[in-house]
Amino acid sequence: MRVEFTRTVANPSLSARAGEIKDVPEAEAVKRIEAGHAVAVDQPRTRLRDRLPGLRKQQAKAESKAPEEDKPLDKLTVEQLRAYAEEQDISLPEKARKDELLKVIGEALEEREGTEQ
Repeated sequence: MRVEFTRTVANPSLSARAGEIKDVPEAEAVKRIEAGHAVAVDQPRTRLRDRLPGLRKQQAKAESKAPEEDKPLDKLTVEQLRAYAEEQDISLPEKARKDELLKVIGEALEEREGTEQ
């Protein structure tokens, strides 16, 4: 298997400089790739920030949150308001400005809260 070494490796069975591409047995290649010493030539390199465990957790948390849930309605764009209204089964006027959309959505949500109690 062809691998490109990401760092200098020197031991009795193998030596390679960073950036050097070599053919190595598949078992050795897998071992070096898992250790982070090399990458397969036909595979894209992973970015450093993708390999850091702390950053992956933060990115996963950020991706799991929907931006609409964190923002008040008046901070959403017209497109986001229309998507939110569609999710909530609220019918909106076809040609309406943002302030009109906010009013319709607000009234619909208040009406729902009143009927749920």
